[in-house]
Amino acid sequence: MASSTRQSLAAAKEFLAPLLAKADLKFAEEIFSIGGAVASSSQLRGILSDPSAEAKAKSGALTAVFGKSVSKAALEFADRLVALRWSSGSDLVGAFEQLGVYAVASLAAKTKKLDQLEADLFAFQQAIDLDQELQVALSNKQATEEAKANLVEALIKGKGTPESNLLIRRAVAGAGRRRVSVVLEQFGKQVSAFADRLVATVTVASPLSSAQLTRLESALAKTYGAGVRVNVEEDPAILGGLKVQVAGQIIDGSLISRLNQAKIQLA
Repeated sequence: MASSTRQSLAAAKEFLAPLLAKADLKFAEEIFSIGGAVASSSQLRGILSDPSAEAKAKSGALTAVFGKSVSKAALEFADRLVALRWSSGSDLVGAFEQLGVYAVASLAAKTKKLDQLEADLFAFQQAIDLDQELQVALSNKQATEEAKANLVEALIKGKGTPESNLLIRRAVAGAGRRRVSVVLEQFGKQVSAFADRLVATVTVASPLSSAQLTRLESALAKTYGAGVRVNVEEDPAILGGLKVQVAGQIIDGSLISRLNQAKIQLA
Protein backbone atom coordinates (compact mmCIF):
# COMPACT_ATOMS: atom_id res chain seq x y z
CA MET A 1 0.00 0.00 0.00
CA ALA A 2 1.46 3.38 -1.02
CA SER A 3 2.15 5.94 1.71
CA SER A 4 -0.44 8.35 0.27
CA THR A 5 -3.12 5.67 0.57
CA ARG A 6 -2.07 4.76 4.13
CA GLN A 7 -2.23 8.41 5.18
CA SER A 8 -5.61 8.91 3.51
CA LEU A 9 -7.01 5.77 5.12
CA ALA A 10 -5.90 6.96 8.56
CA ALA A 11 -7.46 10.37 7.93
CA ALA A 12 -10.71 8.76 6.73
CA LYS A 13 -10.98 6.73 9.95
CA GLU A 14 -10.58 9.92 11.95
CA PHE A 15 -13.50 11.69 10.32
CA LEU A 16 -15.56 8.49 10.21
CA ALA A 17 -15.35 7.96 13.98
CA PRO A 18 -17.75 10.77 15.04
CA LEU A 19 -20.26 9.72 12.38
CA LEU A 20 -20.39 6.22 13.86
CA ALA A 21 -21.55 7.61 17.20
CA LYS A 22 -25.06 7.96 15.77
CA ALA A 23 -24.88 5.61 12.79
CA ASP A 24 -26.56 2.25 12.25
CA LEU A 25 -25.98 -0.71 9.95
CA LYS A 26 -27.78 1.06 7.13
CA PHE A 27 -24.97 3.63 7.08
CA ALA A 28 -22.35 0.86 6.85
CA GLU A 29 -24.36 -0.81 4.07
CA GLU A 30 -24.35 2.48 2.16
CA ILE A 31 -20.57 2.76 2.40
CA PHE A 32 -20.28 -0.71 0.87
CA SER A 33 -22.84 0.13 -1.81
CA ILE A 34 -21.01 3.27 -2.91
CA GLY A 35 -17.74 1.35 -3.00
CA GLY A 36 -19.32 -1.44 -5.03
CA ALA A 37 -20.66 1.02 -7.59
CA VAL A 38 -17.27 2.73 -7.86
CA ALA A 39 -15.63 -0.68 -8.35
CA SER A 40 -17.99 -1.56 -11.20
CA SER A 41 -17.55 1.71 -13.15
CA SER A 42 -14.10 2.50 -14.53
CA GLN A 43 -15.30 5.97 -15.57
CA LEU A 44 -16.58 6.86 -12.09
CA ARG A 45 -13.53 5.31 -10.46
CA GLY A 46 -11.24 7.36 -12.70
CA ILE A 47 -12.96 10.63 -11.85
CA LEU A 48 -13.10 10.03 -8.10
CA SER A 49 -9.50 8.84 -7.72
CA ASP A 50 -7.90 11.38 -10.07
CA PRO A 51 -5.68 13.63 -7.91
CA SER A 52 -5.82 16.36 -10.54
CA ALA A 53 -9.65 16.47 -10.66
CA GLU A 54 -11.34 19.35 -8.86
CA ALA A 55 -13.12 18.56 -5.61
CA LYS A 56 -16.27 20.17 -7.03
CA ALA A 57 -16.26 17.78 -9.98
CA LYS A 58 -15.88 14.77 -7.70
CA SER A 59 -18.65 15.98 -5.43
CA GLY A 60 -20.91 16.56 -8.39
CA ALA A 61 -20.29 13.05 -9.71
CA LEU A 62 -21.13 11.53 -6.33
CA THR A 63 -24.32 13.56 -6.01
CA ALA A 64 -25.42 12.67 -9.53
CA VAL A 65 -24.94 8.95 -8.97
CA PHE A 66 -25.85 8.50 -5.30
CA GLY A 67 -27.78 11.62 -4.29
CA LYS A 68 -31.15 9.87 -4.35
CA SER A 69 -30.09 6.42 -3.14
CA VAL A 70 -28.06 6.97 0.04
CA SER A 71 -28.38 9.08 3.17
CA LYS A 72 -26.97 12.56 3.50
CA ALA A 73 -24.42 11.31 6.05
CA ALA A 74 -23.14 8.58 3.72
CA LEU A 75 -22.90 10.99 0.79
CA GLU A 76 -21.00 13.54 2.87
CA PHE A 77 -18.62 10.85 4.08
CA ALA A 78 -17.99 9.66 0.51
CA ASP A 79 -17.42 13.28 -0.53
CA ARG A 80 -14.71 13.69 2.09
CA LEU A 81 -13.22 10.30 1.24
CA VAL A 82 -12.74 11.02 -2.47
CA ALA A 83 -11.26 14.43 -1.65
CA LEU A 84 -8.27 12.60 -0.11
CA ARG A 85 -5.31 11.45 -2.18
CA TRP A 86 -5.33 7.82 -3.35
CA SER A 87 -2.49 6.19 -5.25
CA SER A 88 -4.91 4.36 -7.56
CA GLY A 89 -8.57 3.74 -8.26
CA SER A 90 -8.33 0.26 -6.78
CA ASP A 91 -6.98 1.76 -3.54
CA LEU A 92 -10.05 3.98 -3.34
CA VAL A 93 -12.32 0.97 -3.87
CA GLY A 94 -10.39 -0.92 -1.19
CA ALA A 95 -10.80 2.02 1.18
CA PHE A 96 -14.59 1.98 0.83
CA GLU A 97 -14.57 -1.74 1.60
CA GLN A 98 -12.18 -1.50 4.55
CA LEU A 99 -14.04 1.45 6.03
CA GLY A 100 -17.32 -0.42 5.64
CA VAL A 101 -15.83 -3.26 7.71
CA TYR A 102 -14.49 -0.72 10.19
CA ALA A 103 -17.98 0.77 10.56
CA VAL A 104 -19.57 -2.64 11.16
CA ALA A 105 -16.88 -3.57 13.70
CA SER A 106 -17.47 -0.29 15.53
CA LEU A 107 -21.22 -0.92 15.69
CA ALA A 108 -20.65 -4.50 16.88
CA ALA A 109 -18.30 -3.26 19.60
CA LYS A 110 -21.00 -0.93 20.93
CA THR A 111 -23.29 -3.88 21.58
CA LYS A 112 -20.47 -6.15 22.80
CA LYS A 113 -20.80 -8.46 19.78
CA LEU A 114 -17.28 -8.08 18.40
CA ASP A 115 -16.20 -11.59 19.48
CA GLN A 116 -19.32 -13.06 17.91
CA LEU A 117 -18.67 -11.13 14.70
CA GLU A 118 -15.18 -12.62 14.42
CA ALA A 119 -16.47 -16.11 15.19
CA ASP A 120 -19.29 -15.90 12.62
CA LEU A 121 -16.98 -14.72 9.84
CA PHE A 122 -14.54 -17.55 10.52
CA ALA A 123 -17.34 -20.14 10.70
CA PHE A 124 -18.73 -19.10 7.30
CA GLN A 125 -15.22 -19.03 5.84
CA GLN A 126 -14.69 -22.60 7.04
CA ALA A 127 -18.07 -23.68 5.68
CA ILE A 128 -17.01 -22.48 2.23
CA ASP A 129 -13.54 -24.02 2.45
CA LEU A 130 -15.02 -27.41 3.35
CA ASP A 131 -17.76 -27.44 0.70
CA GLN A 132 -16.51 -27.65 -2.88
CA GLU A 133 -20.01 -27.28 -4.35
CA LEU A 134 -20.52 -24.07 -2.40
CA GLN A 135 -17.15 -22.77 -3.60
CA VAL A 136 -18.17 -23.43 -7.20
CA ALA A 137 -21.59 -21.82 -6.74
CA LEU A 138 -20.15 -18.63 -5.24
CA SER A 139 -17.37 -18.31 -7.84
CA ASN A 140 -19.54 -19.18 -10.86
CA LYS A 141 -19.14 -16.34 -13.38
CA GLN A 142 -22.34 -17.40 -15.15
CA ALA A 143 -24.49 -17.08 -12.02
CA THR A 144 -26.23 -13.75 -11.45
CA GLU A 145 -25.47 -11.64 -8.40
CA GLU A 146 -29.11 -12.09 -7.39
CA ALA A 147 -28.75 -15.88 -7.46
CA LYS A 148 -25.63 -15.71 -5.29
CA ALA A 149 -27.35 -13.31 -2.90
CA ASN A 150 -30.32 -15.65 -2.58
CA LEU A 151 -27.99 -18.56 -1.86
CA VAL A 152 -26.22 -16.61 0.87
CA GLU A 153 -29.54 -15.51 2.40
CA ALA A 154 -30.63 -19.15 2.57
CA LEU A 155 -27.37 -20.13 4.27
CA ILE A 156 -27.35 -17.38 6.92
CA LYS A 157 -31.09 -17.19 7.60
CA GLY A 158 -31.71 -17.40 11.33
CA LYS A 159 -27.98 -17.57 12.08
CA GLY A 160 -25.36 -15.08 13.18
CA THR A 161 -25.83 -11.43 14.08
CA PRO A 162 -27.02 -8.62 11.80
CA GLU A 163 -23.43 -7.33 11.73
CA SER A 164 -21.89 -10.65 10.67
CA ASN A 165 -24.62 -11.33 8.12
CA LEU A 166 -24.02 -7.93 6.53
CA LEU A 167 -20.28 -8.61 6.17
CA ILE A 168 -20.92 -12.09 4.77
CA ARG A 169 -23.31 -10.69 2.16
CA ARG A 170 -20.85 -7.96 1.22
CA ALA A 171 -17.95 -10.43 1.00
CA VAL A 172 -19.89 -12.38 -1.60
CA ALA A 173 -21.21 -9.34 -3.47
CA GLY A 174 -17.86 -7.56 -3.58
CA ALA A 175 -15.52 -10.51 -4.09
CA GLY A 176 -14.93 -9.78 -7.77
CA ARG A 177 -12.01 -11.94 -8.91
CA ARG A 178 -11.13 -12.87 -5.33
CA ARG A 179 -12.26 -16.06 -3.63
CA VAL A 180 -15.04 -15.39 -1.13
CA SER A 181 -13.20 -17.26 1.62
CA VAL A 182 -10.18 -15.00 1.08
CA VAL A 183 -12.37 -11.89 1.41
CA LEU A 184 -13.93 -13.29 4.60
CA GLU A 185 -10.48 -13.96 6.02
CA GLN A 186 -9.48 -10.38 5.19
CA PHE A 187 -12.65 -9.03 6.83
CA GLY A 188 -11.93 -11.12 9.92
CA LYS A 189 -8.41 -9.71 10.20
CA GLN A 190 -9.75 -6.17 9.80
CA VAL A 191 -12.28 -6.75 12.57
CA SER A 192 -9.51 -8.14 14.80
CA ALA A 193 -7.34 -5.13 13.96
CA PHE A 194 -10.19 -2.90 15.13
CA ALA A 195 -10.14 -4.85 18.39
CA ASP A 196 -6.35 -4.35 18.49
CA ARG A 197 -5.46 -8.04 18.32
CA LEU A 198 -3.78 -10.45 15.93
CA VAL A 199 -5.43 -13.47 14.33
CA ALA A 200 -3.80 -16.88 14.67
CA THR A 201 -5.05 -19.81 12.60
CA VAL A 202 -4.29 -23.04 14.42
CA THR A 203 -4.62 -26.40 12.65
CA VAL A 204 -5.10 -29.45 14.89
CA ALA A 205 -5.86 -33.13 14.31
CA SER A 206 -8.55 -33.20 17.02
CA PRO A 207 -10.46 -30.54 18.98
CA LEU A 208 -8.71 -28.52 21.68
CA SER A 209 -10.23 -28.30 25.13
CA SER A 210 -11.17 -24.87 26.47
CA ALA A 211 -8.21 -25.04 28.87
CA GLN A 212 -5.80 -25.86 26.02
CA LEU A 213 -7.20 -23.03 23.92
CA THR A 214 -6.82 -20.56 26.79
CA ARG A 215 -3.19 -21.61 27.37
CA LEU A 216 -2.44 -21.31 23.65
CA GLU A 217 -3.98 -17.83 23.43
CA SER A 218 -1.98 -16.74 26.49
CA ALA A 219 1.29 -18.12 25.09
CA LEU A 220 0.79 -16.45 21.71
CA ALA A 221 -0.17 -13.13 23.31
CA LYS A 222 3.01 -13.25 25.42
CA THR A 223 5.13 -14.09 22.37
CA TYR A 224 3.72 -11.42 20.06
CA GLY A 225 3.04 -8.73 22.66
CA ALA A 226 -0.59 -8.27 21.62
CA GLY A 227 -3.99 -9.81 22.10
CA VAL A 228 -4.48 -12.84 19.86
CA ARG A 229 -7.71 -14.34 18.57
CA VAL A 230 -7.27 -18.03 17.82
CA ASN A 231 -9.27 -19.60 14.98
CA VAL A 232 -9.08 -23.39 15.12
CA GLU A 233 -9.23 -25.63 12.05
CA GLU A 234 -9.38 -29.42 12.30
CA ASP A 235 -7.39 -31.53 9.85
CA PRO A 236 -6.87 -35.23 10.75
CA ALA A 237 -4.17 -35.39 8.05
CA ILE A 238 -1.63 -33.67 10.34
CA LEU A 239 -1.96 -36.73 12.67
CA GLY A 240 -1.15 -34.83 15.85
CA GLY A 241 0.48 -31.72 17.28
CA LEU A 242 -0.51 -28.39 15.78
CA LYS A 243 0.38 -25.83 13.13
CA VAL A 244 0.10 -22.11 13.87
CA GLN A 245 -0.08 -19.30 11.33
CA VAL A 246 0.16 -15.82 12.83
CA ALA A 247 1.66 -12.45 11.87
CA GLY A 248 2.97 -13.83 8.59
CA GLN A 249 4.79 -16.71 10.30
CA ILE A 250 4.13 -20.45 10.23
CA ILE A 251 5.05 -22.55 13.25
CA ASP A 252 4.64 -26.16 12.19
CA GLY A 253 4.69 -28.54 15.14
CA SER A 254 2.43 -31.11 13.51
CA LEU A 255 3.28 -34.80 13.74
CA ILE A 256 3.17 -35.19 9.94
CA SER A 257 5.72 -32.39 9.59
CA ARG A 258 8.04 -34.07 12.10
CA LEU A 259 7.69 -37.40 10.30
CA ASN A 260 8.52 -35.80 6.96
CA GLN A 261 11.59 -34.12 8.46
CA ALA A 262 12.71 -37.49 9.84
CA LYS A 263 12.31 -39.09 6.42
CA ILE A 264 14.48 -36.37 4.86
CA GLN A 265 17.21 -36.88 7.47
CA LEU A 266 17.17 -40.65 6.93
CA ALA A 267 17.25 -40.43 3.13
